[in-house]
Amino acid sequence: MPWPLKRNLIVSPKQQQVLDDIINSRTSRQDHRLRAQIILSWVEGNSENKIAEKLHVNRTMVSHWKRRWFENEEKLTAYDDCLSGIEYFRAVLSLLNDAPRSGAPGKFSAEQICQIINVSCESPEDSNLPLSHWSLKDLAGELIRRGIVESISTSQLSVFLKSSRN
Repeated sequence: MPWPLKRNLIVSPKQQQVLDDIINSRTSRQDHRLRAQIILSWVEGNSENKIAEKLHVNRTMVSHWKRRWFENEEKLTAYDDCLSGIEYFRAVLSLLNDAPRSGAPGKFSAEQICQIINVSCESPEDSNLPLSHWSLKDLAGELIRRGIVESISTSQLSVFLKSSRN
């Protein structure tokens, strides 16, 4: 569908409330808050240039989020008709998320990551190694020996272990 540059945006009262809630919430992500402000500034009749200046962003960003809102107009109308409460809030919020990014898939499955963390919790002595604690190099070698991974760098191993502490 070609994008109508001069078309006015119509936001339902439910959508307006969700966008206001996002903007006014102390726990909203900053990117969601900014995108909601772009949409509501546009509804108020501000130009792209004025919105960009007011919110300290570039005009391309304003144009992108206006287009994104237009492209999801039918979806938003369906949400208005069939969702309510937190489901409705989350559905509208999902439209303010970044689009999925391309890139290589992860090298390690969730199961492998769990196994990596489990092995790191074991004592090296249980694997008949003369160590009191795992070094990253020794742990990587043990993971390869057990066939959990084909290869793993010590830096990647460190990332997994740090994330498991949270």
